[in-house]
Amino acid sequence: MAMHYNLLVSTYRNRESDALDELSQLLYILGDKEFSIEITPISGIILANTHLHPFQIVEDSKELVRSEPWRFRYVLRIIPLEKICKAEINEIHKVVKQLCGKIDQKESFMVMIEKRHTKLRSKEIISTVTSDLEMKVNLENPNWIILIQIINRLAGVSILRSTQIFSSVKEKISSQ
Repeated sequence: MAMHYNLLVSTYRNRESDALDELSQLLYILGDKEFSIEITPISGIILANTHLHPFQIVEDSKELVRSEPWRFRYVLRIIPLEKICKAEINEIHKVVKQLCGKIDQKESFMVMIEKRHTKLRSKEIISTVTSDLEMKVNLENPNWIILIQIINRLAGVSILRSTQIFSSVKEKISSQ
């Protein structure tokens, strides 16, 4: 697996190639003709690299699902990844420090970790990455989510708002 991804896409188990086709069409419609997509060894997980801004893809997908809901049959979630690093606690910590600048001192955050095929412990990751953060933690309704996606030996890190993750199911329900 390469180190250049900026989207993590989830789908149903054994529907990865359908989701890959759907995601390809989506990226093409949104204006990227030179993306790359890789089905990971983990069931239901696809990684993609697009030339478009990953946060913009989330916004555009929300618009598209409202006007053309049938376009989303296999793509369940689209998660923007700001940085990719090795799935090692110190590396992840470094990346979180780099990205944390966007959180204002007065704002709150929570850490959300989704990990697959790794021995890293969530508690260890959380205590390390938050060790030098001075903002308040809010697990109910944070301003920001420090999202850490671990797949085998890769970690994708994003600092985003809860609205910056695309869920086709949630969007379809809310648009009815």
